[in-house]
Amino acid sequence: MNQTHHPHHAAILAAIALAFIEPATSATFHVAPGGDDTNAGTELKPFATLEAARDAARKAGAGPRRIALLPGEYFLERPAEFDARDNGLTIEAATTNGATLYGGRRVTGWKRDGATLWYADLPGVKEGTWDFRALVVNGRLAERACYPATNTFDNLGTWSLPLLPAVAGHWERKPTHEELTTMPYDPKDIPTTLDVRNAEVRMYHMWAESLVGVSSNDLQRHALILSSEPSWPPGALNRRKYVIYNTREGMTRPGQWYLDRTTGRLFYWPLAGEDMAKIRIIAPAAERVISITGTRDKPVEGMTVRGLTVQATTAPLKPASFGATAFDGAIHVVSGKNCAFESLEICNAGGVGIRADYLANSRITDCRIHHVGACGAKVNGEATLIARNHIHHLGVYYPSAAASMLGGNKMHIYRNEIHDAPYSGIISGGGGKENLIEENLIYRVMRELHDGAAIYGNMNACTIRGNVVRDVVQVGSGFGASAYYLDEGARDCIVERNVAVGVPMPTHNHITRNVTVRDNVFIADGDMTVSFQRSVGCTFERNTLFVPGKLSVRQANGIRAWKDNVIYGGGGAKDGVPGPFTISDALPSEPTPGRKTWSAEAARVPAAPAIDGEIKTTEWPGKLQTLDREPSRFSVGGAPAMAKFAFDDTCLYVAANVTMFGPAMVSTNSVWGKDDGVEICIAGKTPDGQPATFIVRGDPCGALQSATDAGAPADAAERLGKATRFAARPIPGPSGLFGKGWRGEWAIPFAALGLNPAIDRQTAFNMAAFYSEFGEWHCWEGTLGENWRLGEAGTIQFRQPAEQGPK
Repeated sequence: MNQTHHPHHAAILAAIALAFIEPATSATFHVAPGGDDTNAGTELKPFATLEAARDAARKAGAGPRRIALLPGEYFLERPAEFDARDNGLTIEAATTNGATLYGGRRVTGWKRDGATLWYADLPGVKEGTWDFRALVVNGRLAERACYPATNTFDNLGTWSLPLLPAVAGHWERKPTHEELTTMPYDPKDIPTTLDVRNAEVRMYHMWAESLVGVSSNDLQRHALILSSEPSWPPGALNRRKYVIYNTREGMTRPGQWYLDRTTGRLFYWPLAGEDMAKIRIIAPAAERVISITGTRDKPVEGMTVRGLTVQATTAPLKPASFGATAFDGAIHVVSGKNCAFESLEICNAGGVGIRADYLANSRITDCRIHHVGACGAKVNGEATLIARNHIHHLGVYYPSAAASMLGGNKMHIYRNEIHDAPYSGIISGGGGKENLIEENLIYRVMRELHDGAAIYGNMNACTIRGNVVRDVVQVGSGFGASAYYLDEGARDCIVERNVAVGVPMPTHNHITRNVTVRDNVFIADGDMTVSFQRSVGCTFERNTLFVPGKLSVRQANGIRAWKDNVIYGGGGAKDGVPGPFTISDALPSEPTPGRKTWSAEAARVPAAPAIDGEIKTTEWPGKLQTLDREPSRFSVGGAPAMAKFAFDDTCLYVAANVTMFGPAMVSTNSVWGKDDGVEICIAGKTPDGQPATFIVRGDPCGALQSATDAGAPADAAERLGKATRFAARPIPGPSGLFGKGWRGEWAIPFAALGLNPAIDRQTAFNMAAFYSEFGEWHCWEGTLGENWRLGEAGTIQFRQPAEQGPK
């Protein structure tokens, strides 16, 4: 694809460049450590604080204004705050790399505590008015005390519900507060003397983690009662690893620290060669150093921040959220327009490095963001350039940290070097449109967590072009790591002219639509997988693949067009002798799946569920089951349709949850095969004992049909239709009433079906949802024809839940 695919990017860059041409003259106000806030702010008589210079600049009236920070260190215990009154203001270092701003204070007065530890009393800590989770020691973010000293413990949580796609709500039901905050443990792991006021528990999930406090240690139940809710309940998806921070037990090696909130003391174990009489320790007192706050109606416009070094912030005690982006930035912007952040160094920040919540027609360029506790840069905006930044060594305190999370529309992410992050390199999320991610170098990311990539996102109409990714591999067991990963709901994106070296899964496309992967070079060290899991209508063309091992294509039916690819296979050495290469262009063959060998399961219920379209989990026991096949029997793509089945002596109960990515387009008429709907097909008998295939249908607006398409007598079908109860309910979303799909529930009498629901009985069965927006079927079983061809379909089995006794 040529550059004309994104004509707006050239216009954006031109507009940004014009917006940042500075006037020839401006009123300048100088600031210096040890200055005097009563002075005029000249270079000879500078102000002492940014606030004093800011106030003077505001009084200067309209016109260009500049605050120049003279070389030195500035300690701020509260953020320097700016708003729309400061439009057009430039804040910069008077000389290159000369001014450093800290969001905290020096710690002095150290005393010995035993043979290895030192402590300092900190006023306000014991009283609860000062707390922090980061510490800067001799220019580095020091390691927090961690227990156990190596590896992790495993919690004994029992949450076992399956993980669902995000569009379906992650979990079949929402965990209760007690389920989230009760973490059972092995009693040999946790000492009875654990100081719960100090202890903080990190629970590791799949692509996220949670840091939470402890309210109490229930010694009888062997459970920690957490002070706030983690992102996942303990034990979810069998992810059980946890550690405990900030306790005396965790002080096991030099370089560690912990804050004792009970005594109000900061403890530190010095590294070899560190002199406690000369050591520089800075404890953060603020979550932001520079805060720029506008509103959507009145944004801050035309501000420039340039050439400063910003360090030493903290983060509150709460789960870090996706990408470790839940925290404020050391430089924090809300609603800015035509702003510039240039040649900054942001390091040793406990939370996010730079954060901008809606930044339009602006730029973040030539900055170095490194050794940050959480995410390096979180920016959401419109038509903003993020270019030539060096972002590295992120997630020092939060292992779910992405190097950058960049959302919004028409963003241009260009020639950044990104490396050494525990999670993804670039996340472009939130369904952003027309973003261009090009010519970035990304390596050594995905070092701790899973299900991410060098470049990851659920984007629309975006282009990923000319990037180079190397050395991204899965660490431990989990959902894997990729170079270029488009996730749930991504559509109409182009991945072109990129390189991936040493990445076993260079491209992963999960529940995507109309993605084009072309003109890329993917080089593996061994096996390679290219993945189009549950994707639809994708193109894979003119790519070059170097695969010494086996090439696997995951869900090839998601690829609409495979053409002009070159695959260099083999060549691996055996017994020191290089093997031959093969050069081909063929799509690896994938056999047609056979019929399912397992049944849909209906669970006996003691009380009938209410037929109201709600699908309450308390009314529907048993497994949540997915309509996961095309009529061809290959796996179906798109947002999932899920079902639950139950029964009692009188009825078969069926629930359907038909999810959709917004903006969903639901047809609310009742023409079968043209409009949205679900059909249930089941083998039964007519009143005179003849075999029959019955079809019951329902649509999003609540209309019910009992059809004779499969040959059931009209009178028997009519009898079934009159006896069946059905209710439907929309799943609202931002785009409207049916913004995320719809749900339906049926009560189908066994008497009208001519069935006797004996325990463990199997009956021929099928079920399918039709999505009119794409003309696609989601089936329980593909029949290679109509869903009611039960001779080619599946079965349903009537089960008694284990907790119920014989009936």
